[in-house]
Amino acid sequence: MIARLLILLLLTRLPLFGDPEQDITEVISNLASALSENKPQAFLKILDREMPAYRDLEHSLTALAADTDISCSIDLIANTGSPTAQQADLDWYMVLRSQQDQNRIERRRTKVTIKIEKRGKHWVVTAFTPLSIFAPMTL
Repeated sequence: MIARLLILLLLTRLPLFGDPEQDITEVISNLASALSENKPQAFLKILDREMPAYRDLEHSLTALAADTDISCSIDLIANTGSPTAQQADLDWYMVLRSQQDQNRIERRRTKVTIKIEKRGKHWVVTAFTPLSIFAPMTL
């Protein structure tokens, strides 16, 4: 009887410990969706406003989204960390199409590193490099 209670207790506690790869995949999916739907504010909502260079990223991303249609694909290369804090290397691919000239297209692909922390029930991006992925389109 005690063994059954211990197993039941263990099974009910398992959801408290999320799968790190699933957690980071959900964050990545939300970031990619926000960009592809041209919702920079939804993207920024996932970021910690106190993270280094947040204001620069906010400015660059908002300007880029105002001038271009963004298609974004992000693949997880590697992640490390604990159930409450992780670092991930990502293969970040974006296709930018100018809203003024639909024939003007730029493709960007780079390795991006993010750090995320669990705050309450939500994951928050606390570091993002390189920010140059959100630079304006080149002429």
